[in-house]
Amino acid sequence: MRFVMALLVAIGVAVALVAAATRRFHRRIDAEARALLEQSRGPADAARTVEPKDLERLPAPVRRWLEVAGVVGQPRARTVRLRQRGDIRTGPDKPWMPVAAEQYFSVDPPGFVWAVDGRMMHVVPITGRDRYVDGHGQMLIKLASLISVADAAGPEIDQGAMLRFLGEIIWFPSAALSPYITWDAIDDRNARATMRYAGLTVTAVFTFDDRGRFAGLTADRYMTSGGKAQLERWTIPITEWRTVRGVGMPVRGGAVWKLSAGDFDYYRWEILDVEANQPALFVEVPE
Repeated sequence: MRFVMALLVAIGVAVALVAAATRRFHRRIDAEARALLEQSRGPADAARTVEPKDLERLPAPVRRWLEVAGVVGQPRARTVRLRQRGDIRTGPDKPWMPVAAEQYFSVDPPGFVWAVDGRMMHVVPITGRDRYVDGHGQMLIKLASLISVADAAGPEIDQGAMLRFLGEIIWFPSAALSPYITWDAIDDRNARATMRYAGLTVTAVFTFDDRGRFAGLTADRYMTSGGKAQLERWTIPITEWRTVRGVGMPVRGGAVWKLSAGDFDYYRWEILDVEANQPALFVEVPE
């Protein structure tokens, strides 16, 4: 009986420690997200409306994408917040883990904070944060919010985070008009986007379908494996579209590494909500 009581007490203490650590980690993420939103230049209500003339300088496939997405006549996005859910795995032979995530973006200056929660083997909580701020990226993943299993930064992470920001403007396509992004048509279905910011340049090919919708992205991005980072082909395939708050956008898709050993499909995502120019967190973790 004493053993059972001691075990229950130990379990209770462990649960309380994990809960407290999770609250601390989420408060840290909240603070980073607030700082990101606050640095966005200009108040949300001052966002200028996208006009047809703004699209004139764009290559035809990009111009058609923005027209089909419905951004003309709407305010340019300055800040964005979104909710998503999905399944993620750490290797081609690893099990899928269901996750839920919130993400906050600033368009000028460009940046994001992405917070994700899941449960390994449906039991052990995993909390992660990926961010891109001031031209630098950082990825932090914690087991039970106590043990860091990934804490990555450096030039390769900067490049990957910058590419991620560029690819994720599909959820706030008016950002395609930002001065740090330039476009070159490849043909009537593909265009090359080049993003230059904070001394770094990245490129990605945006692909559009016959209706003008964004259909996929391809880029060479640094992938870290075995402690080493090397450039690999990275793709974002799209499987479903919907109009969210007046903007047409992809709402289901994936993230795939095209490796010599075969495709590594590592993230399958679904967008639940996207809201521009509401520079506040969905819900803040209380002190």
